Amino acid sequence: MRFILIITILLLLTAASLADVLATVNSTSLSWDDIVQMIGGEQNAQYLGITSLVTADEVLKSWVREEIMVLAAENNNLESIPEVAYAIEQARRQILLEVYMNDLVSGLQPSQLEIENYVDEWLDTYMKSIHARHIIVQDIDLANSLLARLRAGSDFATLAKEYSIGPSGVDGGDLGWITRAQSGYMSFDEAAFRLPEGGISNIVETGVGYHIIKAVEIQPLSPEPTVSEITEVVAMELTQSMQEEAVMEQVESLETQYTVVTYPERLLQHLE
Repeated sequence: MRFILIITILLLLTAASLADVLATVNSTSLSWDDIVQMIGGEQNAQYLGITSLVTADEVLKSWVREEIMVLAAENNNLESIPEVAYAIEQARRQILLEVYMNDLVSGLQPSQLEIENYVDEWLDTYMKSIHARHIIVQDIDLANSLLARLRAGSDFATLAKEYSIGPSGVDGGDLGWITRAQSGYMSFDEAAFRLPEGGISNIVETGVGYHIIKAVEIQPLSPEPTVSEITEVVAMELTQSMQEEAVMEQVESLETQYTVVTYPERLLQHLE
């Protein structure tokens, strides 16, 4: 009796497994779980547009055609082509980076109190836009030298054209009219939006270098954003800042575990 029961369970499991297979090409099969993963969850099943056997069959045939072409590409050894192999490797690296970083910052977000405190302190900076220029360099000593020259009366646009490595450098560092959160760096915004009209900031460090910022003109935003709208922006900014800080701390920690050597002079030789 126990033997018969085991056989019955195995048959049921086999039937369920076979029923879950929606299409096959040689030894490759497509299951419902595969489709759910492809579309990002069962909640998106409605977007498949399946309303009849005809449309269901068309969706499955679409997968079959794609799978046949992938198998044909593999049979033709296209993966051995250097350009293809490079593209596959880059895609693999990007996926690993995204998954690793997403796992690293998962759950990181500011508290409601932190958001409210930040809004209280910086509310006025969200009520205006500024016409800004900036100079960005990679070397702190150069940044200090340029700041000293600006304090002594040198023209901001001229120095930006000569030294700034940013894309705005050719335009004298002109960023146009900007509002809070546009730069992507809270330290940049905090320095820029507290400047008086015509004021020049101290050196501001971000993830891309050292900035010197000038507020050319300032004007109030119209219509004026509500506190609720500002709070949403602040929550986004603080979350992004926390995540970037966590990533950088992890990178700095990991750097001590690997042997790292760089040859900037070799890179420079290729560019001269």
